[in-house]
Amino acid sequence: MAYNAMLALFPGLLTIISAIGLFESLRSPLLQMGGLLTDIVPNQVRFLISSAVDEILRTPNREIFSFSFIGSIWIFSSVLSSAMAALDEIHQVPLEKKRPFWKAKLVSLGLTIGTLILLIIASGLVLVSDLIVDMIARQSCLLETLPNCPPDQVASCLFQEPVDNCVLKSQLLETWGQLRWPITLGIVSTAFAFVYRFGPSRRRKSTPIMPGAIISALMWAGASNLFRLYVFHFGNYNRTYGTIGTFIILLLWLYISSLVVLIGAQLNVTVGEAMARDNEVRSLQ
Repeated sequence: MAYNAMLALFPGLLTIISAIGLFESLRSPLLQMGGLLTDIVPNQVRFLISSAVDEILRTPNREIFSFSFIGSIWIFSSVLSSAMAALDEIHQVPLEKKRPFWKAKLVSLGLTIGTLILLIIASGLVLVSDLIVDMIARQSCLLETLPNCPPDQVASCLFQEPVDNCVLKSQLLETWGQLRWPITLGIVSTAFAFVYRFGPSRRRKSTPIMPGAIISALMWAGASNLFRLYVFHFGNYNRTYGTIGTFIILLLWLYISSLVVLIGAQLNVTVGEAMARDNEVRSLQ
């Protein structure tokens, strides 16, 4: 999974950033997303991704977007194909009951599109959050200031009232800063649940989905932060391996992320088996 994810990472970045790069107004908000990477991935990985993003933004090309979109969908589906094969092993699906190749590929393509939609939603939260907060703050501040505005200066109050020093705006920004990560982790949990539900060829109806999805999302955030701290304080990959050290760190981070996804799937199976045994005991009583 980690190897396929590494192959799919840069074509996927090329597609998303090329699409956004076609719209000049979205370039500035896009750079805000780089700040989120600081809290998740190691600095070397963040620098590698940021460099790729900057290069794509400097030379937007509609033809690149067209070709990279098709290629990235196909390559990224290979990541989910690997995940689906691993999920079949976790769910102990017999060989004769596994999906044929063509059906598995169609399912992986569908999962890819669904996952990308969730990724776009999560990215959209970052891109438009400040704009929405500013609009809400402006309206609220105007409601506070209009009663004290002289009748002959209403137009000036409506169109020229600054809200930079408005207390409500700073409060809204602080509140959104606290809610941004829980909401993002909720979307990540939904993406994991999407894969857990449709990934395996066969799944017991008693097997839950959300426990593993929620735990794996939290574990992913925690493991990524721990790995980032380890690389920052103890890892000397760049000093030892040079430039290739960045790719080693990227591959290790993708491996940890893939492992966390599979741990969540195994947790769902374990919880489902425990619930089934509990139901059997209750039925015998």
